[in-house]
Formats: sequence, C-alpha cells, structure tokens
Amino acid sequence: MTLYLSQIRDQETAISTLQRALRSDKLHHAYLFEGPPGVGKQLTAMALSAAMNCVQSPEACGECSHCRKIRTGNHPDVKILQPPEGKRNILIEGVRQAEEWIRMRPHEGKAKVLIISPADAMTESAANALLKTLEEPRPGNYIILVTAAASSLLPTVRSRCQTVRFKALSSSTIAELLLASGVSEEEAALLVSLSCGSMETALQYRSEELSGRIDIVAALIEGASSRIPEQALSAAARLRDRGEAIAVLELLLFVMEDLLNARAGVSVSNGLSLKFGDLMTKLQRGGSVESVATHIAAINRALVSIQRNNMNPQLAIEGMVMNMRSRTKNEYWSRIGAK
Repeated sequence: MTLYLSQIRDQETAISTLQRALRSDKLHHAYLFEGPPGVGKQLTAMALSAAMNCVQSPEACGECSHCRKIRTGNHPDVKILQPPEGKRNILIEGVRQAEEWIRMRPHEGKAKVLIISPADAMTESAANALLKTLEEPRPGNYIILVTAAASSLLPTVRSRCQTVRFKALSSSTIAELLLASGVSEEEAALLVSLSCGSMETALQYRSEELSGRIDIVAALIEGASSRIPEQALSAAARLRDRGEAIAVLELLLFVMEDLLNARAGVSVSNGLSLKFGDLMTKLQRGGSVESVATHIAAINRALVSIQRNNMNPQLAIEGMVMNMRSRTKNEYWSRIGAK
C-alpha cells in the first residue's frame, strides 16, 4: 500500500494542501476528504497518518516501526471506522467506541488518527454523536472523514471539517495501473472507458465480474422489450444486493450511452457493443434519440432510488423495467421506449 503523499496520483492540489500543513505544523484537527470513489482518498488518509507519526521523515520514511505498522494496519494510534462486515451503516455504538478511543493520548506515536470511511455510511444518530468530538478535539488527535457523497453528511458535520477535494483520475493513470496489475491492453482500454476516472469502478468491470453482469443487463433489455417482461423481472429478482444492483445499472447506463451515440451518429463508443454482439446491433436499428434518452432517465431514477433513498434494489429495478416498457408510437420501442 502506498504510504507516501508524493506517490498519490493525479491529486496535486489536495496533496500540496496537506504537505503545506505538515511543513508548517498547521494540520486541521478534522478533515473531510471528498471526491469520486476509487481515486485515492483513503490511501491519502493512510499516507497522512504515516507522515504524522513517522520519526524519520516529515512525509514518512516507509521503514520505521510506525510506517510499517500503519502499512499493515497494526498501529495502535491509527484506526479505520467502517460499517461492520455485511452491513451498510456505521451505527452510533461504533462511533461512541471510536470517540472513547480518539480521546485517549497516543499510545506510541506522535498523533492519534481516526479515519471514518465511508463517512456517509454513518446514521444520523451516529453523525450527531460525533459532533462533540469534532467541536472539542484533543490536541494531537485527528479525525479524517472519507466520502464520495459529502452532501449526504449533516451540514453540522461538514462545517466542522476542513474539506480537501479529490478529482477523477486521468485515463492514462488508470490504464497504467491496470496494465501493472496484469490486465491485457485490450481489456484495459475497455475498463478505462467504463471507469469514469475511478479505479474502483474500473476493477468492477474486469472480465470475471463483467460476464455475469452482461448476462443480467441483456436479460433486462430483452425482457423489457418482449411482450411479457418475465425475463427482466427474473433478472431484477437476482439483484437484491445493493452494490451489485448499482454496478449492473451503471453498466446498463454505459450500454445506453453507446446506443445513444450510435443513434445520434456519433462515432465515439465505450467498447461495450462488442460485448453484447447481436443484441446491440438489434437495438441500434430501432428507436429514436428521444427514446434512448427516456431509458437513461428511467435508469438514473432507479439509481437515485437505491443510492440516496435506500429503496429495495429489486423493487427499484422492477419499476425501471415498467417505465422502459411504456408504449410509444415507435413500433420497435413500443415496450422499451419513451412514454
């Protein structure tokens, strides 16, 4: 794991802000690392923790006992608070235990660091419980909130933190990291086009993950376009896991983006057409730009229902399918076209 701030890729503004604070000994007691998923926010939090505690270098040496323990997750003064395994939320009990821990003096390092990731997983009661610690920090102790959805945090929490914004990774950086991990050039090109600047997203679409999701997306499209939606509803029933449902809907959005480009006469493609073969060819022959745009709106509504409103994924996708089946004057798209 990277433990050097200078090695964090494509985040020059964020890193320079933190390096200046380290050099001037003016670190804020609470930071909010905000930005897209999979762009290095948590790696930066770990690197900053190492820099705070390293006894050899102002940025971390990577070799002292503090750096080694932080790298392996065994440092007594650096704690990551996440949702319990198999759960989506950080509950008030977890925050209270973390607060007890952060109020103590450092055990063997120079600074005590609590990293909450993802911070937007905190329930409202858990976030409220954190406020007192954010308001009355103990000198030498720090809290870092990591999130891809800062707007989901309570305004009172955000206002007590110094925000450090992270941006999407460049295509060249993602391609380089994928190739270094053993991905072929052909697959890397596809993953970069699907990544939206996020390594986390790119890795979701590796071959072993992509094939099953392609089958479900194809079933949703075919089922939505058939006279009876049994195939699409059966596919929706398989998407009870929130994370998997989101990944499938994002993949479906990429398919519709490719289709929209084709219908608009734009030659840009994200490469998914090749993965869907005859189905994509069939789709490209019918429907209008307006119809495809309506589908994209239906997919986005389902994503919002799942991500922000915590709607049951299966119900959200079933509703999406019904919207996609709305009749239009266009014969081919009479089942999956615009209202």
